[in-house]
Amino acid sequence: MSSFARTLNFTSANEDGASELAALALTADDHVLCLTASGARPLDLLLGQPAQITAIDINPAQNELLRLKIAAYRALGDDALYAYLGLAPTRHRLDLHTQVSSHLAPASRAFWESRRRAIAGGIWHSGRWERVLRLGAAGTRMIRGRSIDRLFDAATLDAQASLWRDHFDDGVWHGAVRLLSQRWFWTHLIGEPGGAFLPPPAESEARLTRLFRRAASSIFFRDSDFAALLFRGRHTAGGALPLHLRPENLGRVRKHLDRLTIAEAGLADLAGTGLGPFTAFSLSDFGSYCSQPDYDACWRGILASARPGARYCERVFMNPVTPSACLAAPIVPDMVRSAALSRTDRAIIYDIRCGHLAVPA
Repeated sequence: MSSFARTLNFTSANEDGASELAALALTADDHVLCLTASGARPLDLLLGQPAQITAIDINPAQNELLRLKIAAYRALGDDALYAYLGLAPTRHRLDLHTQVSSHLAPASRAFWESRRRAIAGGIWHSGRWERVLRLGAAGTRMIRGRSIDRLFDAATLDAQASLWRDHFDDGVWHGAVRLLSQRWFWTHLIGEPGGAFLPPPAESEARLTRLFRRAASSIFFRDSDFAALLFRGRHTAGGALPLHLRPENLGRVRKHLDRLTIAEAGLADLAGTGLGPFTAFSLSDFGSYCSQPDYDACWRGILASARPGARYCERVFMNPVTPSACLAAPIVPDMVRSAALSRTDRAIIYDIRCGHLAVPA
C-alpha cells in the first residue's frame, strides 16, 4: 500500500458527477466532505454551489494533483486549460506550466518541478489507472476495430444494446473480464492494493458482465467519459468529459474555486481532525480498499462528523462490503434513488448507494 499511497494513481476521471449531484441535492448551506482521488468529483461538486467542499485524501500526491488543477483553472483560459491538461495537442505545455506554477504554493511548485515529464506529456493521462486503461484500449481496438466506432455512433439505445450483444458480449470479452477479476492481476501486475479485497472471480465476472449489459441499454457510451477511456484510451476536448471540464461549466467552476479546501486525512480519522461537521459526503468507492474492520472504522468516522440528516453517496466497484450490523442503523439508504442512479450512471462500472444519516443532534 505504501507505493500506492505516494504516487499518482488516478489523474483523469472515471465517475459521473451528475449522479453525485443528483444523490446529494446540494444547497448553499452545505459543507461537503469529498474524497480527492483525481480531483474530478470535488471540482464537479462545485457546480452544486455548496458553501464549502473539503477534499481529503491519505495520498498527498492526489491532493497535489487537485491543487495543480485548481491552479490551472486560475491561470489559463479555456483552450489553454485543455491543452495544458493533455486534452488538446500543444508544443507549449511546459510554457503553460510556468503560468500555472505562479498560482501554486512553494511546496506544491517543488512537487511538480520534479515531475516535469508528466506535465509535458499531459497530466490528465499520466496516472497508473490511465496507463492501464490505455493499454487495455489498444488491445480492444486490435480485436474490435470499427465495431467501437459503430458502438459510439449508435442512433438509439436499442441499436447500441444490439451492437454490444452481437460484437462485444462474447467469449473474448468474458475472458478479459475473467482476467480482470483475478486478485493477482490487480495486486501484482497493476499494483492496486484493492485487489486483495476482490470477491471470488466468478462473482466479479458476473457482476461486471451485468453492469455492461445494463449500461448498453440505458446510457449512450459516447456520452460516457469512462467509456472513452476504456475503449479509446483517452479523453479529448471535443469528446465526453466530466462535468467540470465541459465548456459550458468552466466559468462556473472558476467562480467557486475558493469554496474548495484540501486536507490530508482519512475517513476513519475524521472525528479528530476538526474539519467537520458535514452535511453531505461524496465517498466514491472507498470500500474497494477496505477489509471489514477498516470499512467499519471509516463509517464510524463519517457518522461522528455528520450533521443530523446529512446525505451520502457511495460507489461500489468490485468489493461489495457493507457496514456491520452494529453500525447500520443510522445509515438510511434510499433504495429507489440508488437503483435509478445506478442504472443511469455514465461511469458504468459502479453501483450507487445513497441516502441520509440519522445521527443524533
